[in-house]
Amino acid sequence: MRDNIDAFIHDTLYIDDTGALRRYFIDFMKPYGFDFLSYHYIADSFKRVSQDRGFRIAEFPQAWIDHYIECDYFEIDPTVEETRQRGFPFRFSDILARDDLTPEQKVFLADLHEIGFRDGIAIPVFARPGDIAHFILGSSKEDLEFTPGDLLELQALCQHMHVRYNEISKKIVTPKLSPRETQVLELIAQGKSNAAIGKLLGVSPNTIDTLVRRCFEKLGVTTRVEAALAGVGQGLILP
Repeated sequence: MRDNIDAFIHDTLYIDDTGALRRYFIDFMKPYGFDFLSYHYIADSFKRVSQDRGFRIAEFPQAWIDHYIECDYFEIDPTVEETRQRGFPFRFSDILARDDLTPEQKVFLADLHEIGFRDGIAIPVFARPGDIAHFILGSSKEDLEFTPGDLLELQALCQHMHVRYNEISKKIVTPKLSPRETQVLELIAQGKSNAAIGKLLGVSPNTIDTLVRRCFEKLGVTTRVEAALAGVGQGLILP
């Protein structure tokens, strides 16, 4: 794994776009068996980061992302709670073994299992005092086989990803969207299809396709989920 980490660090130093960095990270993790992945800020300068503004990566089914936000799961997610108390990686089996889970947390874990999430690792990362984030690396396979040393190497990789993401983000100038592009982005964040957006705004499908493409280009993203997260994270639309 160490050789791969060296390659990851080398390659990401030449990536200067957060969208490209996200996609590289997701692809890099797939060979390790991780088909669910998230990267989320928990605290910034000791201040709690809200659920919507904290998302950086959400490689989960769109229906689950919508459900997570709608149910406000961030407030009761036991992995978030555990991350605040630990400085090292931990397994989801550690969470399941807890005898102090609330009924709401048990529902959350059952819902996660329902979408095919079978095993996972949570990895806390830090950049500055009071800056806390975590990565969730999940799999649809039972019993991921990683040694304690493997977990620390994964944490080193995620730590670099966190620092590099922050370095790139500081260089990014918030794009300017037209009023119509902002409307389209807001509707994308609500989960509306291009056809539905066209009907709501009373414009042709070709016009909507053009507006969506412009939003993607300005935000440096390639998917609707990334566009929504980028829009909220950069303050272009409200969560």
